[in-house]
Amino acid sequence: MEKTSLYAYIKLTGNDDFPITTVTERLNVQPTKTWKVGDAIRPNHPHKWAYTCWKYETKQIETLDSEDVLRPLLNTFQSKVEIINNLKTELHLDVQLELVIIMEEGCTPGLVIYPEFSAFAAAINAFLDIDMYINPFTEQNE
Repeated sequence: MEKTSLYAYIKLTGNDDFPITTVTERLNVQPTKTWKVGDAIRPNHPHKWAYTCWKYETKQIETLDSEDVLRPLLNTFQSKVEIINNLKTELHLDVQLELVIIMEEGCTPGLVIYPEFSAFAAAINAFLDIDMYINPFTEQNE
């Protein structure tokens, strides 16, 4: 049986073709994913990205505590608030923080956003998003 798991990410996006390498160099963090406006969303698929993106994602882990994935994100980026805000201004970027929940067998995680994380999100004026993927229950054979 699979267990409920979570991951989190920060993403810097812009409607134009901003220099992704500049973001990487200034943050001194390797992104886990990037794409440019006009890139194919998936190979051999006609849909294209409408924006450029620099994304850093935590590992997906089995947990019921959102802090387990939000804390590593905070630890990596909390000291980079000024850099993030400068990049936002210079490159006309938006910043999004996301918590992703993949729920199994109705096992719901705690959804607590601690003040330290809230303060970080406010300091970079980030969108906060929570995505939930609720997989169907499996029936046990008796």
